Amino acid sequence: MDCGGAVPYLGKDDYERMLALAVAVLESRQPETVWRLIAQELLRTLDGSVLLMKDEEWTPADGAVRAWLRDASAPVEPVGRTAGFVRSGYPFATHYGSRTDREPRTAAQLVGERAWRHSETASALRDSFGTRHMLGLPFPDRDGAVRGFIVHRSGADFDARDLHYAARVQPLLSAAAAQCRLLAPRQPAGAPGPAPATGGLTPRETAVLRTLAEGLPATAMARRLGVSVRTVHKHLQNLYRKLGTADRLGTVLRAQELGLLPPAHPPAAAGTPR
Repeated sequence: MDCGGAVPYLGKDDYERMLALAVAVLESRQPETVWRLIAQELLRTLDGSVLLMKDEEWTPADGAVRAWLRDASAPVEPVGRTAGFVRSGYPFATHYGSRTDREPRTAAQLVGERAWRHSETASALRDSFGTRHMLGLPFPDRDGAVRGFIVHRSGADFDARDLHYAARVQPLLSAAAAQCRLLAPRQPAGAPGPAPATGGLTPRETAVLRTLAEGLPATAMARRLGVSVRTVHKHLQNLYRKLGTADRLGTVLRAQELGLLPPAHPPAAAGTPR
């Protein structure tokens, strides 16, 4: 794939579609509508066959990965052998997770065309989706987490123009993700049972909080969650800020007070000796 030479040109239609997508995202009131609009635009413009998205840190350990097919209006769920390779995010999760670079890249750019073609991930995706090439399109987040899209394509690999478009649409995708978090459904009034307490924490911060309650050091927390020690420390700082605490013990105690963690010594049932 040749990505050198002059800067590729994006036409007026490209920018008009981006503007139309931005307006549609702002007018949407349902996260699923936002993601569907984005999926349709990316698959059409980048001639993709499958689009994967993870709006949580892209690690093999946890978090939902959504997938859209070219002709499907609703997301599908990767299953079986493919699901494991999809969740691993190879080679993008490792590349973006170890550096601040968030420039869109193809799998062949990151590991070499031959290495990518003969990888287990490429083989699994060929068998399941019939695709041969991948383009990583991460959100330009500032917290160091790896989130974003992976576009799959059969036929020729992504070219310089595709990469140029991906770089131009990145800020819009990041803003759309933030919009979806704001639009995330909350339990309606009168619904049975209380909504789970989150304290404004993200799923990853909640996972870090739980490992913190186990008394694990940062290195063990990183291994458990499949992230770097640096990322663990960033999540810890976010926890301190959101919970108004200054150290690990205070954070755990505050989380227990808020119902984010079970109490250290649950009260015994009536009639049960302590």
